[in-house]
Amino acid sequence: MDFDLSQFSDMKDKDFSREGLMVLEGRIVIEKALGANVGIEALVCVEDKAEEWRARADGAYPVYPMKNEEIGALVGYRFHHGAIAMARRPEMQGIAAMPGEGAWLCLWNVTDPSNVGALIRTAVGFGARGVLLSPGCADPFYRKALRASMGNALALPLYSCSQNDLATLRGAGFSLVAAALSETAIPLKQFTPVYPLVLLAGNEGYGLPAEIIDLCGTELMIPMAGGVDSLNVVVAASICMYALFGDPTQQ
Repeated sequence: MDFDLSQFSDMKDKDFSREGLMVLEGRIVIEKALGANVGIEALVCVEDKAEEWRARADGAYPVYPMKNEEIGALVGYRFHHGAIAMARRPEMQGIAAMPGEGAWLCLWNVTDPSNVGALIRTAVGFGARGVLLSPGCADPFYRKALRASMGNALALPLYSCSQNDLATLRGAGFSLVAAALSETAIPLKQFTPVYPLVLLAGNEGYGLPAEIIDLCGTELMIPMAGGVDSLNVVVAASICMYALFGDPTQQ
């Protein structure tokens, strides 16, 4: 079984989405992919782990052992994760596939792939049923997003979501809650959530657009000490998820 290793070359800023592929960096991300039955095309690893990875592959895809510096030279950046794989991208679902219960995170035009990945990872930790992504969001299956999510982008349902989709969810009884800095926003501790609930978090620089906030029944804010005007979107959304999503160990 052969694979064109040139697909791994100089991949620092490559976009594999047009080929229906994605890059998995490191053992944890690769194991998440295997657990989610993602189709792996090929795997490159350090030499002393070759037999272990070949046993995991069981002939389903080729495994290529190399020295660590050779892997770095191939991929085009300093590599220290021990293994890297090329895999088939999953398809994101539409909102019609969403169960009508529980708590959900919606990212609206969050453009940094590391932020998207970190938020997906946090959503898994706090028991979200899934994550909705607007058309302007960074690709959750981009290499950096997958790495930041620790592979959890492959373990949690992801849904594409438009403004019309949000209106549909509201009409179906979902409570839409916006994390926003405004004079009308309710302090987080004073809000009692009603489920099913969708928490919306917006762009790193300018937050949620007015037309999206208008769709939401509630705006929430996190009170802060004077002199601090905002929090990073990952921090702010994580605090809100912790407060709103309930105890994940009891779900």
